[in-house]
Amino acid sequence: MTRLGEYLSQLSEVDAATAEQARDTLLEELEIPSEWEVHEIDVEIAQEGPEDWFLVSFEHKSDPDHRALVFLLEGSHELQVYLESADDTEWSDTTQNPHEITAIIANYQ
Repeated sequence: MTRLGEYLSQLSEVDAATAEQARDTLLEELEIPSEWEVHEIDVEIAQEGPEDWFLVSFEHKSDPDHRALVFLLEGSHELQVYLESADDTEWSDTTQNPHEITAIIANYQ
């Protein structure tokens, strides 16, 4: 299990401090694909739905309309990636594995 998975598995409640720690741990373990860059890192409660937390967004260097936003889901303590472009949006499967998040972002066309 990764450090991120261990951290998320031990969470009981999520607040700004625990969400920031999850983001920091994710960024330490994540291998950001070379064609992507970190766009925003301000942790905040998602605007819709349950108390999910926005952790970080990535932007494709050559196509800024392609973005990947990572959320910490309050109930399950797993991460989910929201992928968006000018033409499409989709949600990834949930995970606690930073290597899976790397693959999700890298494979997004």
